[in-house]
Amino acid sequence: MMTTMATRNESNTPWMATHPGTILRYELEDREISQKDFAVMIGMQKSHLNELIKGRRPITKSVADRIEEVLGISAVSLVNMQTQYDYDIKVIGQRGVEELEARNALALYNEIFDVKTLFKRIGKEQCTAIQQIQYITETLRLPRPAELKLETTGMFRKSAKTGQDPRMLMTWKLLAELNARQQKVSQPFDRGRRDEVASALVRALHDNCSTENTVKEILSAEGIGFCIEEKVDKASVDGYSFIEDGTPYIILTRRYDRIDNFAFALMHEVGHIYLHYLDGMRNDFKLSIPDYDNESAEEREANAFAANALIPDEEWKNAPKVRVNPAMIQRKYTKWADEKGLNKWIVLGRISYETGMYKFRYDESRRIG
Repeated sequence: MMTTMATRNESNTPWMATHPGTILRYELEDREISQKDFAVMIGMQKSHLNELIKGRRPITKSVADRIEEVLGISAVSLVNMQTQYDYDIKVIGQRGVEELEARNALALYNEIFDVKTLFKRIGKEQCTAIQQIQYITETLRLPRPAELKLETTGMFRKSAKTGQDPRMLMTWKLLAELNARQQKVSQPFDRGRRDEVASALVRALHDNCSTENTVKEILSAEGIGFCIEEKVDKASVDGYSFIEDGTPYIILTRRYDRIDNFAFALMHEVGHIYLHYLDGMRNDFKLSIPDYDNESAEEREANAFAANALIPDEEWKNAPKVRVNPAMIQRKYTKWADEKGLNKWIVLGRISYETGMYKFRYDESRRIG
């Protein structure tokens, strides 16, 4: 973790320093005493007094004593103010160096993820570079840019498809993890309850009523954190799962506001958790980008798990067989879904997934309930 530039409390560092000459100028103005006359009163050249008032010359003890004699302002206070001013100038100068170093570090991080997008999403775009670096290292728990770049090399494969900018994918991943860590779970995770969890989720998905809240409650009760993190530009992500300190997390994007997309993405990530996080403790992750070229074996396994959980393969084999006509397919499969107590859009979504046919007549019931 980076420790540079994190030793000083940024909120206690002054943004400007007040020279005692400024206070003296206000006093002279309030008392309607000209600088020329006051210079005579304290036995100082007018040009020297003017430099003092503008902050270009310090107030020494002897000058402070003369000011006290004429104006009654405490000489000790003036000398202390000068000492504080000198210290603040030094601190501000050092902060300028640190701010420049922080900006350089941000530029390096920006090669790995979009710094501006990340801080805009979390409402910290107006923070100083020093504060942003502190947030990156302390809250996001990221190592130095060079180490992070080495860790993430090859994490997101290049694709010929659009919407898959590795830098933006990393940005969304960081936002997703930040959101996920704020989620609370009710019970420890039990890998042996896979079938019960899948069954409860599938019922909620087919009902499609207060779906997001119901899903969150079911998963929380099973020791799995769940949240929604909206996608960022140029990062076509459907879902993401990872496990940290024994707690699995699932994050979805709602890239499409459709129950069939939501259901498949959710169960895909559930599949990853139960099939692929073997030791239950490692800081592992599965970022699901369905239009990646050449999906891995794990992705195919998670896809198969999701499809079979939502509509068991044995039941799907007995689905009606109709000609490749969107209107007829929609009518027949809607009737079949009603008979089986299934959500018609999850059924039609599976047809779309398997055949590439998407020309079904849309209605509001397809939205996430």
